Amino acid sequence: MRYVIYVMSIALITVFLIIYGQAKEYYLPAELTKRLYIKCKDKILKYLYKNKSATYKELEKEIEGVTAKVFWSRKSMTVLEPNKMVKTVVENLLKQDKIKIQDVNGKKVVVLK
Repeated sequence: MRYVIYVMSIALITVFLIIYGQAKEYYLPAELTKRLYIKCKDKILKYLYKNKSATYKELEKEIEGVTAKVFWSRKSMTVLEPNKMVKTVVENLLKQDKIKIQDVNGKKVVVLK
């Protein structure tokens, strides 16, 4: 009787671990995207704190090649199209009222508030 309880507990633990691993794998792309966005946002804000203003091209160069990883997976996500990422980050920072966009000599310039 004791061995049956041991076998059942090992089976339950194994099933739990398999389900947990599948859930982690399912949510991995969303987690990587979130971490990549946060890294890019932090890099852009750090660049703006240092330089006070920047063009879109400068921000694209700043985040080009940024990579995000999670510790439980070998997979990673890298910025391959920095122009799209910059637009997304700048739009969200505008919504959060952390930056403003000015038009200087026909170029859009991102400035800290």
